[in-house]
Amino acid sequence: MAEPSLPLSFLCLLALSSACYIQNCPRGGKRALSDTALRQCLPCGPRNKGRCFGPNICCGEELGCYLGTSETLRCQEETFLPTPCEAGHKPCGSGGGTCAAPGICCGTEGCLLDSSCDQETLFA
Repeated sequence: MAEPSLPLSFLCLLALSSACYIQNCPRGGKRALSDTALRQCLPCGPRNKGRCFGPNICCGEELGCYLGTSETLRCQEETFLPTPCEAGHKPCGSGGGTCAAPGICCGTEGCLLDSSCDQETLFA
């Protein structure tokens, strides 16, 4: 009679593996995230003129981008906030980035030069 317990064990394991973990589960569970409007990411950089694009990335139209400097320290707070944020508006690059500054495309992991992020269409 050990055979029926195998599918039951597999089903329990599957249910546990798709659960929210305490650290990353939004209020109201996974489905509540789609009802939440995205907020702007935290301001950063000199005179808070930039926005956080990742835990160590701060970019602004007037500033350019700071990577891993003291200007990006505030961006690490974003990790602990319960709701997702949106930094740029115009998508760019092949890795799901957004235009961060004139000629610069950033994602959560880093930035690269991208001519589609020119001054006129930067935040279109």
